Amino acid sequence: MEMSSRLSPRERILKTAAELFYKRGINNTGIDRIIADAGVAKASMYNHFVSKEEIVVTYLKTIRKGFTDALAKAPAKKGSNFHVPFQMLKVTLANGEFYGCPFSNALVEMPDSSSVKQEVAAYRETILHYFESSVNGDKTKAAMLMVVYDGAFLNCKLSPNGNTVNNAMKIADLIVKGRK
Repeated sequence: MEMSSRLSPRERILKTAAELFYKRGINNTGIDRIIADAGVAKASMYNHFVSKEEIVVTYLKTIRKGFTDALAKAPAKKGSNFHVPFQMLKVTLANGEFYGCPFSNALVEMPDSSSVKQEVAAYRETILHYFESSVNGDKTKAAMLMVVYDGAFLNCKLSPNGNTVNNAMKIADLIVKGRK
């Protein structure tokens, strides 16, 4: 894996780990593989991260920040902002390799990590708050949208195609607007 020399060792470690964790899985990615692919020394690795768990949590925080920033930049479309997370999922699918939700993947692979659980909860809270704000604070509708969103992610992992997301958006319309 070629890595830009303009990236700091920490950035190279995170970029490499993110790619490996998402494509191969966290448990299938060892520290030695991250070190080799990132082109850093073992000492450098441990100067930046005390454990693999810390790398995983930092990876998840980075994804959550990007997701939160993208939600904040999404154009406000009256009555359909609740579609934005679904549309982002559709873009992710269209970009190529899709291995599911990195947060649910991490939780499945590290179920005993309180740090991972906290980051997953923070990500889910971000989405839930977004849904709540897009449906005028209706917590019931927001919770239903969250279930549909989670289901869309899982279905896309099992059968990656845009039709799954389109169907999820139709269900979201039924929840929010009561129409097909």
